[in-house]
Amino acid sequence: MRALFMGGTGNISAECAQEALAQGVDLYVLSRGSHRAPDGATAIVADVSDGSAVAAAVGGGRFDVVVDFLCYEPGAARRAVATFSGLTGQYVFISSASAYEKPPRRHVIDENTPLCNPYWQYARDKIACEAVFMEAWRKSGFPVTIVRPSHTYGRTWIPTAFVSSDFSVAARMLAGREVIVPGDGQSLWTLTHARDFAVGLTGLLGRSEAVGEAFTIAGDEALTWDEIHRAVGRALDIAPESGPLLVHVPSEFIARVDPPMGERLLGDKAWSAVFDCSKLKRLVPAFRTTIPLARGLAESVAWRRAESARMSVDGIMDGRMDRILAAWKKAMGQPV
Repeated sequence: MRALFMGGTGNISAECAQEALAQGVDLYVLSRGSHRAPDGATAIVADVSDGSAVAAAVGGGRFDVVVDFLCYEPGAARRAVATFSGLTGQYVFISSASAYEKPPRRHVIDENTPLCNPYWQYARDKIACEAVFMEAWRKSGFPVTIVRPSHTYGRTWIPTAFVSSDFSVAARMLAGREVIVPGDGQSLWTLTHARDFAVGLTGLLGRSEAVGEAFTIAGDEALTWDEIHRAVGRALDIAPESGPLLVHVPSEFIARVDPPMGERLLGDKAWSAVFDCSKLKRLVPAFRTTIPLARGLAESVAWRRAESARMSVDGIMDGRMDRILAAWKKAMGQPV
C-alpha cells in the first residue's frame, strides 16, 4: 500500500506513522520540514496551507490512501478535494469527537449522535470540513473516510482538563499548587493512547467499506476528571495522602473569566463523554484499549523527566490558571 500522511510527526500522527510502517506501508509524510519524518518514511516538504505547493510536491503521483491530520477549516477541505480528486483511492480526514452535539443528550456517543457545537469554533470548523468532504463524496465520489478521535495522548503529553501538551499542570502539582478541575470533577471522560488509536486508524486504510463513512476512534477506559488528575499525581510520585490540590470551578464561571478556555471546556471537556466504537470494531476487531491511563502516564512522565527542558512551564497558561483561581475565590468570599 502506498500512503501519504499530511502530517506525521505530531502527538497522534507520529504513532500512526510508526504503526503504518510496521505493517509494511510504503509511507510518504508531507510536512513543513520542521520535524524529521519517521525512519523508513519518505519526507515531502511543503506548506499544507498552500494548495499549489502541495500539488507540486506530490507531483501528480497516485496514492492508495491519503490521511489528512492537518485540515482544520473548510477552505482547506475544498483545496484537498481539488488536489487529490483522482489521485487516491481513499482520503481519510481526521475530524474530532468534539463535533458531536454539546451538551449531549446521551453520555454514550456513537456515529449516529448529531453534529452540533454552539460553544467551540474549532469543532464547528471540523463539522464544516466534514460537510465539504461528504458533499464531494455524494456529488463526485470523492473517496472520503471521516475519523473522529477524542482526547488522544502520546508519550509527549500528560492529559489534564486544562492543557495536555506541556508540563504546566504537572509542575503545579509537584509544587503543591492548586489545579483547576472543571465542574464537580465527577463527569466521565475518555482518554485514548495514540498507539491504540493508531491500530484503529491503520485498520481502516485501504478498506473500501470505510469509504463514505464516519468512525469514532476512542478508548474503552472512562474515568472522572478527579480520577484522571489523581492518576497524574500518582504518576508524578506525589504521596497519596497529600495528592494534587484540586479546586472545582464551574466551566460557565471559567468562561466568564477566560472566554477562550471556557469555549474549549463547554465545547468539549465539561460534558461526560463515553464512546460506543462498535462500528469501528466490526471492521477492525484488533482495536481495543491496551494502554490504560496509569501505564500511559508513567511513560509520559518518564519522557518529560528525561530532559529538564521538557519540564518547562508555559508562563502564560500558568498565569491564566492563577487568574481563574483568584476570581473564583473572590466570588466565593475566600481569601486570595
